[in-house]
Amino acid sequence: MPKAYWVGTVDVKNQDEYKKYADLAGPALLKAGAKIISRGGKIKNLEGKMINRVVIAEFPSLKDAEKFYNSNEYAVAKKYLNSQVCDRSLIITEGVEY
Repeated sequence: MPKAYWVGTVDVKNQDEYKKYADLAGPALLKAGAKIISRGGKIKNLEGKMINRVVIAEFPSLKDAEKFYNSNEYAVAKKYLNSQVCDRSLIITEGVEY
């Protein structure tokens, strides 16, 4: 079964409020079995809309990634997100196995 990748691009507008989300979401991801590949750090925007944060997490499967997104634990973190805190895009994609 191919692994799945959670890819979030975020334009953080309010760092203090976003930190409340991130402080809950990070540990919740790890508890759910995800491996965090990128979370913050330096970004070089090459094309498209300017963003200031990228989050990439690896899950054992697409089903596991979806289950986490819909979990009660992640819902607690998501309550800190709104249009005043950030604009974000979040996708889950299957990886390729060779």
